[in-house]
Amino acid sequence: MSEHSILVAISGSEQSRNAAEMAWKLGAKIKAKVTAEHIVDSRTVWELLRNDKPGFVGSGPYIAAYEAVISQLNSLANKLSLEYEALASGQGIQGECLIKEGNPVAILCKDARDFDLLVIGHQPTGVRLIDQEHSHYIRYSVAEGVSHHSTVPVLIVQSKPIAWETMAIVSEIDHINYMYLKSCLKLAKLLGLKPTLEFWGTGTREEKPEHLKKNLLQMLPEAKDINFEFEYYGGRAATERKDLFQGSESSQAVEIRQDALFVLPTRGLAQDRITVFGMQPESFIRSLVLPCLLLWPEDNKAFDLTSDVEQKRLSTSNT
Repeated sequence: MSEHSILVAISGSEQSRNAAEMAWKLGAKIKAKVTAEHIVDSRTVWELLRNDKPGFVGSGPYIAAYEAVISQLNSLANKLSLEYEALASGQGIQGECLIKEGNPVAILCKDARDFDLLVIGHQPTGVRLIDQEHSHYIRYSVAEGVSHHSTVPVLIVQSKPIAWETMAIVSEIDHINYMYLKSCLKLAKLLGLKPTLEFWGTGTREEKPEHLKKNLLQMLPEAKDINFEFEYYGGRAATERKDLFQGSESSQAVEIRQDALFVLPTRGLAQDRITVFGMQPESFIRSLVLPCLLLWPEDNKAFDLTSDVEQKRLSTSNT
């Protein structure tokens, strides 16, 4: 019986195929059930065709056009579902492909609450901006929208990734959530990855790395044999870490770190979610050059068997 479950969002894109293949590999690795979901984006179709009040013609032709487009999209969705299920079955993956209509971001975020992990493909911004005019009316990809709202871990996949060897778990120096760190370490163990802990800071916290590491190990004794890295930036992380998030003229740094699965924490702030240095998660994935990025809500209990009492203590213990 599977203890874990994965939801993978699919479409007809290459990035979606990469995401599905990654979900299958993870499912086989951790013995998780993999369920696919395709959303017919009826919201965008209606926004394109709607006719609120009669002008030159009544609303009838617009409604007919809307229904015709949705019918064709559902036909494509059924073909996509059949193809996915055939390919998944060939990989020994058990799990259905669901088809729904509505707002893709809202539906995926809602349905993902019943799963341990959401996997979704992402088309790099550099590709989408080939047509500059295109960027004026499509602000975000579905992956960017999901990253902003999801309360479960989201694995962003945009290219065919190579095998991971390590997991780079990132945390702010000024905001450390131990439940998040413990959960990520347990996932690294499940995946057979060598974890490293990267702590990013701006230099405002006047504490030597040696003393900070000592305090961290008191709360995180299982990390005694894990490599700790402390990095300080004068500005925004996405600006400073161009090798990871915005590309650079030299790809050497990227090539070195492609075998690592990077994990960034997210946390709720009013109606939004933010990650390190108070930045919104989509800021990191909009021009992502890494094959994958895992966004992990700090208070999510996926892959963690720690008791509820211990989880509450860890989630409120910041150094």
